[in-house]
Amino acid sequence: MKTYLFASLSLLLASTLSLSAREFTDLQGRKLDAEIISAAGGQVTLKRADGRVFAVAVTMFTTDDQKFITEWADNNTKYNFEVTYTKKKLNETRTKRGPVTYEDETWIYKINIRNRQPTSVGDLRVDYWCFRREDGGKGKGSARIETSGSSKIASLAGAGTATVDTSEIVLHKQELAGGYYFINGDDAIQSDGMGGFALRIFDRKGREVYKWATKEDLLVAAVGTPQARGSNAESRSGSK
Repeated sequence: MKTYLFASLSLLLASTLSLSAREFTDLQGRKLDAEIISAAGGQVTLKRADGRVFAVAVTMFTTDDQKFITEWADNNTKYNFEVTYTKKKLNETRTKRGPVTYEDETWIYKINIRNRQPTSVGDLRVDYWCFRREDGGKGKGSARIETSGSSKIASLAGAGTATVDTSEIVLHKQELAGGYYFINGDDAIQSDGMGGFALRIFDRKGREVYKWATKEDLLVAAVGTPQARGSNAESRSGSK
């Protein structure tokens, strides 16, 4: 009876393992029974029956296995990100015409995207929209889209961080010399301001998997295809 029970449990365990494991075949015809743990950026992490976990290039396997890995990633990858950012001034120019001093400042956002999952993700597209708060007195006017763009993240390690540099935002400032006033009565000092940004992250199939903004109402304006002029943004990934 004990022998029969032990044999039944063994068969049940073997059956359970076979549901998640698959026989993979490499390009040399060698076979391997393993379970996929994660797949991203051209790499697949496998777990063998003996518990060993290792990562290999997807291209090591047959075409059928590569297709299976890609489909598995599309259906099983989980996404969870954390966004932080800094503002960086690239340059400024000052000119004076009569009593008015004009100043243009060029800024960018450096957006840090951290993968909060323990496993890697990849083939991501990051679309962003940057806003400039138009004057109205020291940058207190309504925020409008100044520039936008897209950046690719080929692979992002578990707990790793990628940095996306946005395209440039130009802020216009002007100041009247003492004793002068604008005809319309505006303040003697006027200055545009950074109006924040919104981003949306999409997977390989173009499905939105995450969105974030410095202010929630900016997401309403962040729709449609980003402008091509922002496509020169760069992304860098790594652990920070």
